[in-house]
Amino acid sequence: MGEPGKFLLPEGPSGPQTRRQQGKALLKEAGVTAPFDVDFMVPKGAEAQAVAEVVQAMAADVGINMRIRVTEFATSLKQAEAGEYQAFLLAWSGRSDPDGNVYVFYKCKAPWIIPGYCNPEVDNLLDQSRIPSDMAQRKAIYEKLTRIILEDAPILYLYHPRMLIAHTTRLEGYRQMADGLVRVVGLKLK
Repeated sequence: MGEPGKFLLPEGPSGPQTRRQQGKALLKEAGVTAPFDVDFMVPKGAEAQAVAEVVQAMAADVGINMRIRVTEFATSLKQAEAGEYQAFLLAWSGRSDPDGNVYVFYKCKAPWIIPGYCNPEVDNLLDQSRIPSDMAQRKAIYEKLTRIILEDAPILYLYHPRMLIAHTTRLEGYRQMADGLVRVVGLKLK
């Protein structure tokens, strides 16, 4: 189904028992008493529903009852923009340029998915990231931005899907893009 974003995982002991203990400790530290229910909106589709069931089982280990609510995709986006959810599973293919992966999700009053998230420092860095054309300058800005976003954690990234693309040997001009999306411009059959 996918590979975990290993760079996001903390160093140190791991495994189900350790994670369960850490999860319970975090809930206690936050003053939250388990068990409790969470409305978990999930777009209709086999992969999304399978991922939701894995999340549901893992959350149950620490006393969180993820109530999966399968919703038609366009409806789920509309409800997400209106803030009509407690947790929302959304797949994102990613974009070749980091701007397409962060600006619409993290900019204050951005059009996508995170009602209420607003960090002026993030806003400033997002705006700065659009100015230089020099990749080294952009990379330095995105590194600062990533540290803040990972600390704030308004979005939890769960996995990176594996994209498998098959095509005939008669196809000319196909290039696999880093974001996994297929671009058909310039393709020809021999």
